[in-house]
Amino acid sequence: MEFLKKKSTEYTLKFLILLTLVVFVNLAMRHQIFRWDMTEEKRYSMNDATISMLQNLEEPVYVEVYLAGDINAEFSRLQTAIKQTLEQFKTYAYGNLQYSFINPDEATSANARNEFYRYLVDKGIQPTTVFDSEEGRKSQKLIFPGAEISYGGRSMSVILLNGNNAAGASQAITQSIENLEYELASTIKSLASPDRKSVALFQGKGSPTGDVLKGLNDAVSTKYDLIPVQNTERLSNFDAVIFVKPTEDFNNSELYDIDQFIMNGGKSLFFIDGLMMDVDSIKDYGALALPVETGLDNLLYNYGVRVNKDVLQDVNSGNFPIVTGNLGKDPQIQLLPWPYYIILNKYANHPIVRNMNAVYGKFVSSIDTVTANGIKKTPLIFTSDYTRKLNGPVHISFENLREDIKPENFNLQNVPVTYLLEGKFTSAYQNRLPPEGKVAANRKNKSLENSIIVASDGDLLLSEIDRKRNQPFPLGVDPYANHPSNFANDQLIVNMLNYLLDEDGLIISRNKELKIRPLDKVKVAEDKVWLQLVNVALPILLIVLFGILRFYWRKRKYAKFNG
Repeated sequence: MEFLKKKSTEYTLKFLILLTLVVFVNLAMRHQIFRWDMTEEKRYSMNDATISMLQNLEEPVYVEVYLAGDINAEFSRLQTAIKQTLEQFKTYAYGNLQYSFINPDEATSANARNEFYRYLVDKGIQPTTVFDSEEGRKSQKLIFPGAEISYGGRSMSVILLNGNNAAGASQAITQSIENLEYELASTIKSLASPDRKSVALFQGKGSPTGDVLKGLNDAVSTKYDLIPVQNTERLSNFDAVIFVKPTEDFNNSELYDIDQFIMNGGKSLFFIDGLMMDVDSIKDYGALALPVETGLDNLLYNYGVRVNKDVLQDVNSGNFPIVTGNLGKDPQIQLLPWPYYIILNKYANHPIVRNMNAVYGKFVSSIDTVTANGIKKTPLIFTSDYTRKLNGPVHISFENLREDIKPENFNLQNVPVTYLLEGKFTSAYQNRLPPEGKVAANRKNKSLENSIIVASDGDLLLSEIDRKRNQPFPLGVDPYANHPSNFANDQLIVNMLNYLLDEDGLIISRNKELKIRPLDKVKVAEDKVWLQLVNVALPILLIVLFGILRFYWRKRKYAKFNG
């Protein structure tokens, strides 16, 4: 017992108890992750849906990033952000994620490098040309801001440069950094999910078919099963349906099927025109754009929106080729602004469209909202500050291309052309007899929480055809555009489907915002000497002062023992 009363024994026992407690806590908490994000905008925090997805991975994920090598400062910032994001992913995935950075230029020969370039392009990772200047010498090189993600024997490519080009290069990089979590997480989820949701592409009632839909099919099929459907009775077998530019009347029974699909929770996307117009139908004397009557207007009006029978013109437009004269026997073709082809670059602050590049619309109509109880109506896409509206029918001629576009004639601003509707929808057949052959007892008069999207342009999802090769361009490519990259029509439809069908809320991570706090260059120049003194001289002075005070303190302390 005397042994236990010794001070040394007491200290030893306390140390052993503390050590045992620390080991026990570490073992108990080894699968728990605690992180404290002290930034104002929570830039290092992740969406709960992302964390849950990573923690439930059953197999390792391999990420190969191709943004490496000799890159400029802005892309180095993106590269650093990618690495930080993947490190966070790796932590939450309990080591079930591995990544590497590969420099496409590190090939053994020029032929091998070009072959690798072609491999990346075939994978869908398009290069970006970077212009740089060093010591007065200008240079340009190709970089590949994308990655390939592999899981369970399958792989998918993801583009990591997704900002809005109109915002400028630096801001586009910042926007891409904000989107990193979503782009990487959604791709991993698509690979890891055993079941793919099915989407019906309605192709009846005069809707386009064939090659013009290839770009849409390529974009959607990366994450969903896109299946052509011509019979509305089959819609109940799908999670969502896309209506693209129908031009013929839906009968009462078909409208009832669509209504009940929505009442039972089906997600619907309507890309419809107010006026019927195709540029190929415009002859030398022009063509008349007439109202499109499909019967869908009655349903949409009941749900809270109306696609107007008009066409919009906008100063922020694309180009169209026109013969301006002849040089001998050869016609002289010139690209002129065509205000019916609108570059849509104004978005709501919503995860579907946030930080997205411009989309391209043709013969776009306006949309109005109407009263619908319990429905939240969110405009997603707007025209520019210089827009005008032409009520149908409208005579459209190529002679309009010869007219100068005068901004003062475009007196409308930010006209909504796409709406997201959310809430509990009321059936358009609530107080009506069902069509012949439909059973009233099976009718549902009110939906649970649901959402649909309405866009007033069917051409948003159609590909242009390369006349020389007779092949479709990818969705969002304008053969007459003088722009640095494709339009984001393909990203738009994928984001829409992700939002409507993503039950976990992964797309909410697109709301992440990074605040850039740049230095005031003018003030830095004015206070340069003072800032240098504070940052360089002051720390040295404080260290010297601390040494002097410590010397006198020690001298005074030990002088007592000598006295």
